[in-house]
Amino acid sequence: MAMGMVAVVAPLQLVAGHEHGINTLQHQPVKVYAMEGHFEPSPNGAPLILFGMPSREAAETKHAIAIPGLGSLVLAGSTDAPLQGLKSFPREDWPPVAIVFWAFRIMVGLGLLMIALGAVAVLAWATGRLFESRPLHRFALAMGPAGFVAVLAGWTVTEVGRQPYTIYGLLRTVDSASPLSAPAVGASLMAFVVVYFIVFGAGFLYLLRLMRRTPGAPPAETPEPMEGPIRTAAGGLGSPIAVQGA
Repeated sequence: MAMGMVAVVAPLQLVAGHEHGINTLQHQPVKVYAMEGHFEPSPNGAPLILFGMPSREAAETKHAIAIPGLGSLVLAGSTDAPLQGLKSFPREDWPPVAIVFWAFRIMVGLGLLMIALGAVAVLAWATGRLFESRPLHRFALAMGPAGFVAVLAGWTVTEVGRQPYTIYGLLRTVDSASPLSAPAVGASLMAFVVVYFIVFGAGFLYLLRLMRRTPGAPPAETPEPMEGPIRTAAGGLGSPIAVQGA
């Protein structure tokens, strides 16, 4: 069931993420250009930067490994569609580019691995090896934390990519800082930490106790005892023996 869910939902998540990215390009373009590592405007089509070292200070992505035109194809539907870059916006409105750039790649990379896991599971199921393929089982085990890490990376892209704004284009983070004192914030944070440690600790301990139990074999089925004397086939009603006994 889990592999079936991955095989269906992971590709749909890729489609939903792409549509969300197009929406973000319309309303928060600076975030998208930080995600893509694009500093320079691309009037004749932007490449898709796979990896590189973005530098906010130098305003460039160093040692970039890119595919020409693919960035415009993904974001605008055409390999020669013009795209702006971070330099089209004031530098004080740029987010921490390197954090957004790498968090986005962690999220997308894990998403692609989830799709690969689903595809391999479907292939193993079709060939009758879903429950016998040890490489698949190890792959699935290694991917256990992937969803959690991908969610953290996605939220990092969302929150850090929106900086320096709390509400993009309207309210800067520096102007929306809470007036609470540091001890008050620290006390509430520690209260959350304690409560969550107790709740999750208790749940984790319960799961460990369940895992320590040896699975028991199902009870053997025993026939229910019959009431009264057991008669042989020859002693049934209508037989000579039954008639003589009567």
